[in-house]
Amino acid sequence: MKNRKLFASILILLATLSWGLGYTIQTISADQLQTFTIVFFKGIGGLILLPLLIKRKKQIRRKELIGGILIGIAAFIGCILQQRGMELSTVSKASFITALYIVFVPLIESFRGKRPGVKMLTAVGIALAGLYFLCLSGKVSLNIGDLFLLIGSFFFALQIICIDVFSQECDSIHLAFVSQMTIAFFSAIVTVLVEKPAMVQISRSILPILYLTFISGGMAQCIQIIYQKDVGPSLASLIMSLESVFGAAGGWLLLHQTMNGREIFGCILVFIAVLIAEE
Repeated sequence: MKNRKLFASILILLATLSWGLGYTIQTISADQLQTFTIVFFKGIGGLILLPLLIKRKKQIRRKELIGGILIGIAAFIGCILQQRGMELSTVSKASFITALYIVFVPLIESFRGKRPGVKMLTAVGIALAGLYFLCLSGKVSLNIGDLFLLIGSFFFALQIICIDVFSQECDSIHLAFVSQMTIAFFSAIVTVLVEKPAMVQISRSILPILYLTFISGGMAQCIQIIYQKDVGPSLASLIMSLESVFGAAGGWLLLHQTMNGREIFGCILVFIAVLIAEE
């Protein structure tokens, strides 16, 4: 059981790494690809990969359909609010506020009668401090964009909780497939109505699209849904908060963005928090 939890934690960590590096990939191709177009390609990644894993004779049950749709809707709304918030706020504050799902998850869990232990609460506190040092500096002010980000973070927490609830009795691969289908469906509508990407834009970003579709989209999203049940929602949210750390590291390695001592200290604190929760 412990080895299975460790294996699942490593896979979720790899998924988180791909999401963090995805920020850098999106930055590189930002002049060609817009947010909902990116969300669409992330959604279709799972639709391409998951049918290879689904058993032909095993039909998707009603509960799996409902669960997958709820997971997909929560993720999609979170992405919409995150994007709108980033337009009205700063990237650093967006990274910090979005990662507040590490607080929302144990809070929602407590209402479900699953109160976190002292070790988990300590880890969450250390992670919050680390994210603050990593993402924020100087005087902090709040605006309407920050409110959108906060609500978006809550929906990401709901996504994590929905995965925990439905994965206990449902086929995780079926849940992943339906959720990816839901994300692709809604993002396709918004992409066509709002962004209207041209084929020339897509052709100029084929490599980023392949990465976002099959790595940070298809592979990473499916890993979260399939293996989160072996880790638990609270620990999974802590591991996924490393997305901000990997995003900063990707910017440093690939975009030559600098990291000061305050940001490095924040990264160390988040890593420590995950190690405490994992023990």
